[in-house]
Amino acid sequence: MKEATALIVSLHDLHPASLSLVARQREQLRDWGVGEASLLVIPAYHEGPSFCEDPEFCRWVDLQRQQGDEVVVHGCFHSREAGAQGLRSWFWTEIYTRREAEFFDLPQTMAVQRLRFARELFAAQGWPTEGFVAPGWLMASELPQLLAREGFRYTTQIGGILTLRPVERWTPTRTHCWSTRAGWRRASSLAWNRLLSRDSARNVVRVSLHPSDLVYRPIRSQIERIVKRVLDRGARPLSYLRYVSR
Repeated sequence: MKEATALIVSLHDLHPASLSLVARQREQLRDWGVGEASLLVIPAYHEGPSFCEDPEFCRWVDLQRQQGDEVVVHGCFHSREAGAQGLRSWFWTEIYTRREAEFFDLPQTMAVQRLRFARELFAAQGWPTEGFVAPGWLMASELPQLLAREGFRYTTQIGGILTLRPVERWTPTRTHCWSTRAGWRRASSLAWNRLLSRDSARNVVRVSLHPSDLVYRPIRSQIERIVKRVLDRGARPLSYLRYVSR
């Protein structure tokens, strides 16, 4: 018997300043039938105060967890201090992420410090730290092994899901995602996701949202169509953690 399709919706860049937008997204997704999702929480956005200092934010996340959502460590500061070194670094740093590719080439010692800091903040709220997603899905080649040693169970990249423990396993699956910073980015995103949605044979459909995605009507409409079409085909909404735990 063919395995039922999993729909994994992740809400990226969640921190106190983005809460109002993400909360509206989460409410809309529930209205569309997404009862379970992954919330990607930034521990201390752009090196500002940690989320622990905002009780309202923590209460909201706790409520979502009670309703079945998962919290995921999403970088540490979600910002990159180092300047670009070479053309490749310049593209990923300045164009693709606008200086937010925090773990793109972060030295291991610094990566360990940030991962442990993030886990301490999550632990202070009683939140588990099973998953880690790097900003922009960009990470140094050695980071997955480091994540496993630090106790994380999985990570993701734009092209798939990497289970780290107890056995390493790579599940290739592209993710629907959008860029809204400029008109040409929005148009390109719509075209790319139309192409991606034509692949109806996938066992895992990923939809990755950023806080402003539903603000733009054409993108909102496309996201709604994708989510409802996948659910109408019998897909089961799952968090990343529940998916890798099957």
